[in-house]
Amino acid sequence: MRVRTYLGILAALAVTLAAAFFTHLNIDLLRTPFRLGGDVEMPFWALLVGVFLLAFLPTATILLTQSVRNDLAVRRKRRAAREEESLERSRRRAVDFQADLQWSKAATELETLLEARPDDFDAALRFGEVLRELGRPDEAVEVHRGATVKFPDSVALLHQLAADYEAEGQPEVGREIRNRILRDFESQSLRVLRRRRNAALDEGDWAQAAALQERIELLVGDHLQGRESEAQVRRGILYQQGVGLLEEERNAEAAEIFRGLLEEEPRFIPAAIMLGEAERLAVEPDLEAEDGGRNYLEAQEKALETWREGFVRTGSPIFLQRVEDYFIDRTEPARALETLWGLLGSTDNDLLLRFFLGRLYYRLEMHDEALKVLEEVRDGLESSPTYHFLLARIHQRRGETDPALEAYAACARHLGVSKTDYVCQACGERYSEWQDRCGTCGAWNSVELDFQEERLSPQELGLAPAPVWGGYEEPAEAAVAPAVRSENE
Repeated sequence: MRVRTYLGILAALAVTLAAAFFTHLNIDLLRTPFRLGGDVEMPFWALLVGVFLLAFLPTATILLTQSVRNDLAVRRKRRAAREEESLERSRRRAVDFQADLQWSKAATELETLLEARPDDFDAALRFGEVLRELGRPDEAVEVHRGATVKFPDSVALLHQLAADYEAEGQPEVGREIRNRILRDFESQSLRVLRRRRNAALDEGDWAQAAALQERIELLVGDHLQGRESEAQVRRGILYQQGVGLLEEERNAEAAEIFRGLLEEEPRFIPAAIMLGEAERLAVEPDLEAEDGGRNYLEAQEKALETWREGFVRTGSPIFLQRVEDYFIDRTEPARALETLWGLLGSTDNDLLLRFFLGRLYYRLEMHDEALKVLEEVRDGLESSPTYHFLLARIHQRRGETDPALEAYAACARHLGVSKTDYVCQACGERYSEWQDRCGTCGAWNSVELDFQEERLSPQELGLAPAPVWGGYEEPAEAAVAPAVRSENE
C-alpha cells in the first residue's frame, strides 16, 4: 500500500468519526423541521444533504467523464501503438523474407500491411515486386498502377510498373513508361540513365553503354563540369569498342577509333598502345611475296613509331615495356637496344629510359653493359629498391659477392623490392602486369608503375601527368541538373 493511499484512508476515517461525533451532539438540531413555504417542510439534515448534492454532483460528474475519456484515449493510444508495432514487425519480416528470396511469405506480410495501410508507399512498391517474382505480373501491375495514382511523381514506382509490363509480356508498354520517365523527369533521368549505363559497362555491353552515354550527354547539354566528365566516360567506351573490334580482327576499324581518341586526348596511353597493336596486326606476314613482305614490315615499323611517339608525348614506361617485349618475342634484341638508345635524345629527363636500357642489358645477359648504364644513373635512382636489386643481381651474375651483398642490403634499406609493379592511381589496386583499365574501379588510363614504393615521383622520372578517368563516377547533380525530388514524394 502506498503512503498516499494510507494517509487518505486515515483522513477519511477521521472525517467520518468527526461527522458522527457532531451529528450525535446536534441530533435535535438536525431533526428540527425546516419550513419551505406553506405547509411544506423537511428535516434540517435533509436540507443539508440536498444542498451538498447540488454542489457536488455536477463537478463530480464532469471529473468522472473526463477521467473516463482520458482512460479510453490512453487505451486507444496503447492499442494503436501495439498495432503500429505489429505492422512494423510485419514490414521487417517482409524485408527479411524478400532478402532471403522467400517471396510467398513476403507477399503474405506485405498484404497484411497494405490492408491496414492502403497508402503505404514502401509496402505497395515491395508488394508489386514480390508478386512479379512469384510469377503474378498481372497482379503486380494492378498494385503498382494503383500506387502511381496516389504517388504520381514517383520514378521508382514507374520503373517497377515498367518491369511489371515487361514480365507480363508487354515490353512495348514497358519501353513507353521508361521513355515517359526520361521525358517527364529530366533530373531523375540522368541518374537512371547513369545507373543503366554503369550496369552496361559492368556487363561489358559496350554498344548499349554507348547508346545510353549519347542520351546522357544530350541531357547534360552545355554544363561544363558534367560535359567534361561525361566526355571522359565516352572516350573510355569508345576505347573498349575499339578493343572489341581488335579482338574480332577488324583492325582497320579499331585503328580508326584509337586515332580519333588520340586526336581528342593525346595522353590516352591505352589508346596509343592499342593503336600500335592494330597497326601491327593490320597486315599478315607474307614472306613469300616478291617484295619480301614489305607491307608487313612497314606495318610493324608503323606500330613501333606509334609507340615511340607515345613515349615521347607522355614519358610513360608502358611504351618502353611494349617495345622491349615486342623485340624480345621476335628474338631481335639488337633492335630493342637500338630503339631505346634512339629514344635517349627525345626526352629532357632520360633517367627512366636509361634504367629500362640497363634492365634490358641485364635481361640479355649483357652484364658489363648493364652495369655501365645503371652506374650512370645511380644519383637519380639511389632511393629505388628495384634499382639496387637489379645491381645486386648483375653483380651476383658476375661473381662479385661483396658488391652484390652491398646492393642487396641497400635494397632492404629501401623497403624491399615490390612484388607488384603496377598500381591504379584512382583506387590503389595493384597488378603484376600493366592493365589498360582498372578492374576494380573501372578507371581507364590509371594503371602505372608504382613509383611510390620506389620513393621516386613520376616527375623525377620524367613522366608527364596524364588524365585519370575514375570509373564513370557521377558528377555533382547541382552542376548538371536541377535538384532531384525525392522518389517517394
